[in-house]
Amino acid sequence: MPTDAPSTSTPVSLRNGVFAVVIALQFVLVLVNGSTTMALPGIRDGLNATNSELQWYASLFALTFSLVLVLSGRLGDLFGTRRLLMIGFAALVASWILSAASPNIYFLLVARALQGIAGGVTSPQLSAMIQRTFTGHTRTRAFSVFLMFAGGGFMLGQLSAGALTNANLFGAGWRWAYLPFIPIGVVVWLIAAKVLPATKPGTAGQLDITGAAVLAVVAFFLMFPLIQGRNAGWPVWILLMLACSVPLFLAFIRYERNLVRKGGDPLVNPILFAIRSFRIGNIITLLVGLLATAGPVYLILTIQLGFDKNPLQAAILTCPMPFANMFGSLAAAPLLRRYGRGAVVIGAALNGLAAAAVLFADRVGAGSFEAWHLLPAIALIGFALGISIAVTIAFVLSEVPHEYAGAASGVQATGLQLSGAIGIAVLGVAYWGRIGGSEELSAYIDGINAVMWVSIGLAIIEAGLVFFLPKHKSVPNEDFVLSDPELLVMPDLHGDNV
Repeated sequence: MPTDAPSTSTPVSLRNGVFAVVIALQFVLVLVNGSTTMALPGIRDGLNATNSELQWYASLFALTFSLVLVLSGRLGDLFGTRRLLMIGFAALVASWILSAASPNIYFLLVARALQGIAGGVTSPQLSAMIQRTFTGHTRTRAFSVFLMFAGGGFMLGQLSAGALTNANLFGAGWRWAYLPFIPIGVVVWLIAAKVLPATKPGTAGQLDITGAAVLAVVAFFLMFPLIQGRNAGWPVWILLMLACSVPLFLAFIRYERNLVRKGGDPLVNPILFAIRSFRIGNIITLLVGLLATAGPVYLILTIQLGFDKNPLQAAILTCPMPFANMFGSLAAAPLLRRYGRGAVVIGAALNGLAAAAVLFADRVGAGSFEAWHLLPAIALIGFALGISIAVTIAFVLSEVPHEYAGAASGVQATGLQLSGAIGIAVLGVAYWGRIGGSEELSAYIDGINAVMWVSIGLAIIEAGLVFFLPKHKSVPNEDFVLSDPELLVMPDLHGDNV
């Protein structure tokens, strides 16, 4: 009979074949995520996409990913982690094929949404496979290696897609952001089918399908006006749609509370928000999510469209960001040990400083602003976000009772992804509003400057909210207290069922 985990009497080495396959699956997934960031200008030119359609493409993956994240973790528990992982990754490869073959932007947007759903199904199962294979300190080391490969894969994806797109082999253009990874994905899937062990289905409680559907409607009512409103001239119906997102969100919260009272298993458990560190920490999470996705996306667009850099040049200029992000994540733990909640302030201050570095980069050029003047700011943005995301995860989960750890990390991960998608829409209003229909470099500089001013404002609010977090006294040579140590590196969406 298959078991959920190997015997704990003998620790499993990181050289374990299952771990190698999990790393390979994650690496390929992140390769494509990195490559698609280089495809935006090519999609605009190749499919005659509007700026609004580019925003939808940039945000749809994070939006659909976030909406299925918690449900897919529970489905993995219900039907077996291996089964969901194989289905999710197969769907992911299929979405890449559909994307590469897209005849128009609307087909591509549907494929992009499917890619997010498939990614949201796959990612929790990868995390669960590590949970089931390793224990104790070895598990924490495994998650650290997992995170390092994710950062490296994103960077390699940017560089490879940049080079292939720039070469424009066979006239495929932006489609090279997907084409080379399809056969690699098929091969890795076939290896995984032979190597990954069967996992015994468990119990996941009731699936809150209604809650997920209502949250999806809330996100749509918020994002559609923000993305389409400027092009439509902000008619009354757009403003009414935006206003309706608030009562719809309140209805979602009311439904979740009623589900708890009836003994159900809600998507977002309101009980958790009685914990101050969780409540305030999740507000900070939303701010970090707004910064983490939108800023990098609009910087890449500015480099490619404003400075007229080809995809390879843009990839080289922006690859310090994911590289620095890995080191920022690793720096988070010692900062937490030494400064407690002050580590959140450090992350916010660095985010603000990185935005300021973008604002002043043109002055370095003394009248001849070049894209390479942005390099220090690009590296600092990656490092700052690495710290901010890791320390925020730590504080959100620091006082959560162990029996709620899985639900709490699911809420936090969903909030981070969902706010990233919303951030592209919100900051896009400032970015494209400054650019208008201009193709001049000065317009794009105005656009990215507007995004950076908003980023500075968000960083100030983030730092101010820290004073509402509970204090944690630092003890020499003692780790910051977490409900589970590995949650600092990767949230566990499966609670105790590992």
